[in-house]
Amino acid sequence: MGVFVFEDEITTTVSPTRVFNSFVNNHVIFIKVAAEHVKSVETIEGDGGVGTIRKITFHEGGHVKIKVELIDSVNLKYDDSVIEGDAVVGSIQKILNENTITATADGGSVVKAKCTFFTSDDAEVPAEILAIGKEKRTGMFKATEAYLLANPDAFV
Repeated sequence: MGVFVFEDEITTTVSPTRVFNSFVNNHVIFIKVAAEHVKSVETIEGDGGVGTIRKITFHEGGHVKIKVELIDSVNLKYDDSVIEGDAVVGSIQKILNENTITATADGGSVVKAKCTFFTSDDAEVPAEILAIGKEKRTGMFKATEAYLLANPDAFV
């Protein structure tokens, strides 16, 4: 089995608590900030806590299933895995997304993200797949950030 990692860091003026809450409630935020792409979000299994599996269906066709791996409200850590669907292609079996949110001096936050791709063999994950994943992740974060800034009472 191959393991390939990329890390990213994003700074925002949104408070750490609100950023964390938007991760925990991503099933709600996806519909609000990406309605042109996301057709529906359905809970397949679980109650929203660790182990919950959600299916996100896209207007263009296709889907992904995401499993909640960690919710740590004390240390502001949220992890999930893409376990099925359009993002799990070729030899990629699973993508683990680990997110740690920390405060900045001005009341904003830094999101440190680590994405680990698990493959069925030692084949490398193509650079274009990594770039597309990073682009989609950054786009979704920026859309979420814009929503949170425009709606100061959301996810408090």
